[in-house]
Order: sequence, then C-alpha cells, then structure tokens
Amino acid sequence: MKTIEITLFSFNELSEKAKEKALTIYQTENEYFWGNEALESMKAFFDELGLLIINYQIDWYCPNNSWVRYEGKPSGKFIKQNFTGYCMDYPLSTTWNKTKNVEESLWAFFIEIQNDYEHQLTEEYFAEHCEANEIYFDENGNKF
Repeated sequence: MKTIEITLFSFNELSEKAKEKALTIYQTENEYFWGNEALESMKAFFDELGLLIINYQIDWYCPNNSWVRYEGKPSGKFIKQNFTGYCMDYPLSTTWNKTKNVEESLWAFFIEIQNDYEHQLTEEYFAEHCEANEIYFDENGNKF
C-alpha cells in the first residue's frame, strides 16, 4: 500500500490559469441546476390554464430553440402568481395575467430561464457554489 499526499485548493486559492480550467470544465459538464423545478412551473402553468402538454423541448441556454406543443383552449382567467413556489412561476403567471397569451408567457419563461442559467455559469456563481459545497481542486484546477 502507498500513501500519496496532495495539496487541495479552494476555487479562490487557485491560480488564474487553474481557475479558468476549473470553470471551463464546470461550464461544459453541468446542466441547469433548477431544470426540474422550472419544468414543474411550466407544467403547473398549463394545468392552471386547462391545457394539456403534448411535447416540449427546452434549451436552457437558447430560448429560440425552445418550444411547447399543447392541446386545448386556454381558459382566459386570471391565474395565481405562485402555483409551485418556485420563482419561474412568476414570468409565466405575470405575463399571462397581462396578455392572456400562452406564447408570450412561455417566451418570458424561456428568457428568465436563460438569464438564470447564464448566471449559474459565471465565475462568481461557481466560486460561491464551490465554497458552499466544499468542492476542492488540485493545483491544475481538476476537481477532487
């Protein structure tokens, strides 16, 4: 048996080159952390309107690649702002209550998701995420 000692670093202790490597790996390997909650908001929105989702595709990073196919005619009623408790309820409900337009509500939702995901990919967010989750790296920026 051999014992090998290595020194681990927090993200903020890394060199700039190692930080860049760690951040790049994180950005290319991670999905949107809140994707399931966002999908629950979207599904609850359609339930509120009495619509049935047939199929959908959501690109967290590019709203132009996102779409939802559904059946039914929306009720046209005012809906509550908070149907799941997750923040993505608000762009859907607020836009719907102003416009009574499903597509405009979805667009507001897709844009808000993109903004949130872009923030998740920033160095600032990653540094906070690493600190909160006690993620450490070797001197080259490889996650340990």
